[in-house]
Amino acid sequence: MIDNKQFQERKEFFSVLAGVIAFFVIFILIYALNGWVWTDTTDSGFCEATRESWIREPVNTLSNLAFVFVGLYILWLAKDDPIGESPSLSTRSWFLIMYAISCVAVGVGSFAWHGFNTSWGNWLDVTGMMMYITIPVFYNFAKFFKWTERDFCTYYLGTNALLSILLWQYSLLQFLWGLSIGIWLVQELSLKYQKQPFVMFIVPTLILLVLFLYTSPNKSVLDFITEEFEAVVLWAFFAFFLHNIEEIKIERTHYPYFWAGFASYIIATIIWEPSRTGGPLCSPDSPFQGHAAWHFLGAIAMWCFYNYFRTEKDNY
Repeated sequence: MIDNKQFQERKEFFSVLAGVIAFFVIFILIYALNGWVWTDTTDSGFCEATRESWIREPVNTLSNLAFVFVGLYILWLAKDDPIGESPSLSTRSWFLIMYAISCVAVGVGSFAWHGFNTSWGNWLDVTGMMMYITIPVFYNFAKFFKWTERDFCTYYLGTNALLSILLWQYSLLQFLWGLSIGIWLVQELSLKYQKQPFVMFIVPTLILLVLFLYTSPNKSVLDFITEEFEAVVLWAFFAFFLHNIEEIKIERTHYPYFWAGFASYIIATIIWEPSRTGGPLCSPDSPFQGHAAWHFLGAIAMWCFYNYFRTEKDNY
């Protein structure tokens, strides 16, 4: 049995675990109240043949537990992290807790989309994705501008509440996802190249251009410029902005964790496109689904980036 001392030592872990269990209980209740069937469903477009059962895409769905495991494991390990020092992802702080929750949110949201194939499942999926990809953006700003944990939570949660509304009303995931990655890359480059704003701008632009062309094989460089114009302008703004602020005195060790996380994400993206319905890697009835591999590699990237941020040295 878990006594009060054990609960207090890992209260963050048990609190989030309770939330995950509550989600699955609600899921079962909704399914039961709906006559043991999902209605108004739409295929996700990620190859696996759907079943008329409680989980419509079993492999694509269950593979999302990898995200949940990473988030819960981070919280499990938090018991041994220091308290009361300068808050970061290396301390038992809200930065760490929100990072772990964002990992869990990706898993739960994607579980809903692939498991239910409903419009609200899709909304949970894209909301969870944005919760994760905006974490490093807001964490970096918190470190650069010395935000308190309260400030960080307010800005991060407030922004994601707004984004979730926009994602419900409009198809903005590709734009917001690319924009967030671009800003994050500008921030990471600013750690070493703050005095070279052109480098901070051009590197994310080229990376996102390649990803855009790969995931949209029927589009061109001109399409990238016209469709992502606002994002490119914002990357340029942030590169100029970070170039002109007080000297950034955060240091992190990029090898091996940042590069391992980046490589995992790139490999996952390479698998993502041909694993879509009708793609060369698509085999609808196979237990080996490329999109499930995307989930596992994404979870590995999350774990790597968590360890990367823990190499941080704050020299302010």
